[in-house]
Amino acid sequence: MNNKDNDIWNLKGKILLSTMSISHAYLNKSMIYLCSHDEKGAMGVIVNKIIPEMNVFEIFKKLKINTEGLKNLNIHFGGIEEIDRCFILHSDDYMSPNSKIIGGHTALMINGDILKVISSVGGPREKLICMGCCVWEAEQLEDEVAASCWVPIDADDALIFGDPKADKWSKSLLKIGSNTNVFSDLQGNA
Repeated sequence: MNNKDNDIWNLKGKILLSTMSISHAYLNKSMIYLCSHDEKGAMGVIVNKIIPEMNVFEIFKKLKINTEGLKNLNIHFGGIEEIDRCFILHSDDYMSPNSKIIGGHTALMINGDILKVISSVGGPREKLICMGCCVWEAEQLEDEVAASCWVPIDADDALIFGDPKADKWSKSLLKIGSNTNVFSDLQGNA
């Protein structure tokens, strides 16, 4: 039954758009960038939900990192798994030994080393800091995509790193030539 050549089995580096079929409130109008996807499961981070009461200055202050000359960066809610862990998506113009290319020009780092680099000159041009991640067990994501809970789309820098206060979810619908009515219709067909 598993057709491993089908795109549903190869979603690493894609963005998942939640549909109205998603029952978890925290996933409503979510965009998840998939960092890994294989036969063991999948992992990604939500890229369009800011944690309003948290910013990079607070994190750096706790870590005693100099913030002089640093512009504020929003902290994103990446998901309910590993909520105390920092997942940093960044452009590949900066790569550390702990960075892993995901897709296109986007890399992922899962430790705090990049926080020091972000605070200094020479770090990555684009960065997105997420607390927590989303995880799926083997074949769970494929089942959810087949049930129209998620619509996979191609990722691009604007959707991942673009204005965090913009409605990226609605803008991503334009990328696939759709509107929210289609997502309402999917709920009835799931």
